[in-house]
Amino acid sequence: MLLETKSICKYFGGLKAVDDVDFRLEQGRLKSIIGPNGAGKTTFFNLVSGLYAPTHGSILFKDKDISNMSINDRSQLGITKTYQLTHIFPRLTVFENVRLAAQSRHTIFNFWRRAYSLSEVNDKALAVLEHLGLLKVQSRIAAELSHGEKKYLEIGIALATEPEVLLLDEPTAGMSPAETIEATHIISRLAKELSLNIILIEHDMSVVMEISDEIMVLHEGRKLAEGTPNEISANEIVQNVYLGKGASRDA
Repeated sequence: MLLETKSICKYFGGLKAVDDVDFRLEQGRLKSIIGPNGAGKTTFFNLVSGLYAPTHGSILFKDKDISNMSINDRSQLGITKTYQLTHIFPRLTVFENVRLAAQSRHTIFNFWRRAYSLSEVNDKALAVLEHLGLLKVQSRIAAELSHGEKKYLEIGIALATEPEVLLLDEPTAGMSPAETIEATHIISRLAKELSLNIILIEHDMSVVMEISDEIMVLHEGRKLAEGTPNEISANEIVQNVYLGKGASRDA
């Protein structure tokens, strides 16, 4: 098993934000997490990424307990997270943003060597930009990009760190319908072409149903259901608690 949580809990005082959740991500899978606002999705993501330590339970990565490992150490292991609010370096170019991320995975012993001379790092950055359709804007300052391009750039920064598990937190948030369709195609293509292991939080149910191999539904901090998109769509409990409440844009 690539990544697993066992009876994981996160309490904030008397609030049980995540309560006794078992989760498994197998190699080569894209697994989405959905649920109404306040269901515990973001808290669960923060537990997996290392921003929070669990109150109870454990997190295993390749059978190694990483429950108390820092977010930076988990990133070095290969667990990388994007954010709902875009995190980029706005004053750097698109290429520089991705190159810095790629460079973080390389040890450089010559401190006087120019970053642009690192051909392997530069090639990796260019390959990531090509995958995301950003080669044409590689010289632009990141702050000048459209909202959709900024979201793609953040995914590119994450990809450049060579993650084994990529956590995508609402990658289509704020996008237009056309941008959402394009983003859906890009994420699906990346998962297949790069054999990425992805955990996705997404508010748009059409995106979730189209690209997910599996879906976990959270409700009030607990796992309500789990299965394929077809199984989740047909689940009467999920329909009553979540899908039946007009939540097509609120996951």
